Amino acid sequence: MDVVDATTLKNQLGAVLERAMLGPVAIKRHGRIVAHLVPVRSPSNDRRARAPRVRWDRATEERAVELAAARDLRPSRWLRAGDSRLLAGIAMILGSHDAFDRTRALALAERLQPGISSPSGFDGWLRSTPVAAERFLRLLDARLRERAVAT
Repeated sequence: MDVVDATTLKNQLGAVLERAMLGPVAIKRHGRIVAHLVPVRSPSNDRRARAPRVRWDRATEERAVELAAARDLRPSRWLRAGDSRLLAGIAMILGSHDAFDRTRALALAERLQPGISSPSGFDGWLRSTPVAAERFLRLLDARLRERAVAT
């Protein structure tokens, strides 16, 4: 469990909240743990996780690449984008990409599908997903290069 002191919490609230989305964070004040920040379990995520799986066709793949290439890791945007379990695995993949902040990508994945950031959770996703991670990353790199040239 992560432990941060109250001053760090005050001065770096955003960073501590991102860590808390991945797992419990203890808050220490005057040498004693006085509180815990824990990830929220959203009932809406649970319903989406039980929803029928979407087909992974070229159009769905293209939308996922475009979503990732936007580099916007706000959960609100990803929750509206489609199947939360599928997108959580993609967020996990983004955590390994140099163009993305690993902590934010893993926090996003955990928000979309609680438990997916654990080794067993991600392994289960990899075993059941139609997404080919290597192909997805190649498409994403190409899209990121296109955007860099356009700007």
